[in-house]
Amino acid sequence: MGYNNEKLRTRCQEEIVVKSAAKVTRKQRRKPSKKGRPISVKREPAKTRETILHCAALAFAKAGFFGTSLSEILEQAGVNKRMIYHYYGSKEGLYRAVHIQQWQGLETWFAERLSQSSQGGAFQLESEALLKEALTIFHEFIARNQIFVRLLMWDGLEGGVVSRSIWRDIRGPLYERMELLVLAAQAHHLLSKDFKAGHLIVSFMGAISFYFAYANSLEDIFHKPALGPELLEERKEQVWLLFQKVLEKPAPTKGL
Repeated sequence: MGYNNEKLRTRCQEEIVVKSAAKVTRKQRRKPSKKGRPISVKREPAKTRETILHCAALAFAKAGFFGTSLSEILEQAGVNKRMIYHYYGSKEGLYRAVHIQQWQGLETWFAERLSQSSQGGAFQLESEALLKEALTIFHEFIARNQIFVRLLMWDGLEGGVVSRSIWRDIRGPLYERMELLVLAAQAHHLLSKDFKAGHLIVSFMGAISFYFAYANSLEDIFHKPALGPELLEERKEQVWLLFQKVLEKPAPTKGL
């Protein structure tokens, strides 16, 4: 699964060309071949569903649920309304499927990268290095998939209905995995128990996602492209420095 916004747009545009060619082919089916038999067209349901999801993700990320019309998605995906209802049941079902796909992408990315980093005993669950790796993983996922941030913002503005509906199966398990990292760090005295896991995780995600959500309006502050490789690396290191302060143990007070 790809997470690059430009790749999504390109894929969507490529699918439009493919769908247009398919329409021409469908017309040709009505004409008998030289042997008198109709020309058959092979359908690819899985590819059609993937195309719809790609194009819907771009549309919903741009204008939210209420600001996006099905006709816009249909046009971009090169499909008819019947296919939307066949695969997703409704516009609401399609919107939910888009969010599920995005959160599953984060969960997969997190699991794979964390697994790679911990191979060979390079990291222990309670280690500070693993906490830094978790931050890096989330930062790089958002950097590659800013659609995720925009969908998250729109869902919040529109009531958070979808986010709440997928908590148990999608968002909850991912949160619990992050919570385990915090609790393990506290158990091994790397992190003060004064910090509540929920608030720390929200602060962790917010410090990263806010930057990407408002990147276009932050260039006046940094005087360079906010999404350029130089500033992205700098931002990642600065956020880690901030959280290192959280991890620091207070020095013992003399005379007490």
